[in-house]
Amino acid sequence: MLFVKNKIILLMIILLFSINAYSITITILPFESADETWIEEYKVDDGIPRVLEDSLINKKMLDVTDYDLLISYFSSYDIVASYKSMQTNLQLASDFIKETFNSDYIITGEILNFNLKKGGKDTANVEFKVNLIDIKSLKIVKTFKDKGNYTLPNSSPVYSAEDALFTETALGAASAIALSKIADSITEYLGNPPLVGIVTRIEDSKLYINLGKNNNIKIGDEFSIYKRDKVLQLPNYQNNSTNNISNIPKIQFADNTEKGYISVRSNEKGDVWYTSEMLYKYRFYKNEETFITSAKVVEIYDYYAILENKSDEVIEPMMIVKIKE
Repeated sequence: MLFVKNKIILLMIILLFSINAYSITITILPFESADETWIEEYKVDDGIPRVLEDSLINKKMLDVTDYDLLISYFSSYDIVASYKSMQTNLQLASDFIKETFNSDYIITGEILNFNLKKGGKDTANVEFKVNLIDIKSLKIVKTFKDKGNYTLPNSSPVYSAEDALFTETALGAASAIALSKIADSITEYLGNPPLVGIVTRIEDSKLYINLGKNNNIKIGDEFSIYKRDKVLQLPNYQNNSTNNISNIPKIQFADNTEKGYISVRSNEKGDVWYTSEMLYKYRFYKNEETFITSAKVVEIYDYYAILENKSDEVIEPMMIVKIKE
């Protein structure tokens, strides 16, 4: 129970206060598989996207949508379809992701090979194909394909691709190798995206931001500063009867002014992933940005930089900074 509470608190912090370090965001969809037995035995359709998510995050060049949040949020949304329908229905995926995560690209993928040879030493060979899709045009802008192999000195433990210990197996290690190479190719193809950060501290005219030498910031770089407000726009349940049509179980609720439904998603054991009330709030939080002023970098360090505010505008911590191109 404590773990669940901590995960919910962490998710709320992510949803309400997270600021992207880079302005390109990618959402990974469930993978398809050339062999259905790989899905049945290893759950590769959900597990491999999580490994790719970690690989892309580790490159520290792109923002990647949390895959578990994608699944839970889609399931709480009033769509009479499984989240895996996004594999083939890209228009549905695009409409959902644009409204929810404000992503620039969608990734679809396929497991082409997922083979484990057992013996004195267990050897795994894997191959993946990944499509990078522009979310606006739904056109594939680039396809990436790579292989990975790994040999364990002893027999490999068996974990599904969804398991946290998956990368300790021969198949998991081989998958991490292949997907790390694909992640390198994706970040190289997209190049260095424009940076976005936050004001972390203010001392007189000095503005500390969470970007530095490691982000290729230079003295003299100019940043625009914005105030960001999250505005909650909840639906009117009384006037929107279609919100009650879904294949997801729902709990009816009512307060003094309105009546509605909260959907509940659980696995076969009855474990609830994320609370739908929180996901509904996230669905209808809209970011509104207001330009305040501009400021230039006057000091720079590895992990942060200092801007000088020469204007009379009042700057506050947590305001957004975007580098001018």
